[in-house]
Amino acid sequence: MLDRSPCYHCKGKGFIEIRDCSGEIQREETCVFCSGTGVSKEQNDED
Repeated sequence: MLDRSPCYHCKGKGFIEIRDCSGEIQREETCVFCSGTGVSKEQNDED
């Protein structure tokens, strides 16, 4: 069974905001941990 909890890295948004040293958003990137879905991907061992 898959765990459908929000992604811990992007907090369920599906993207992360890259900020500069003053805190301004420079760009947004797709979250590499959830591939943009916003849902945590748990590794399953399917036999």
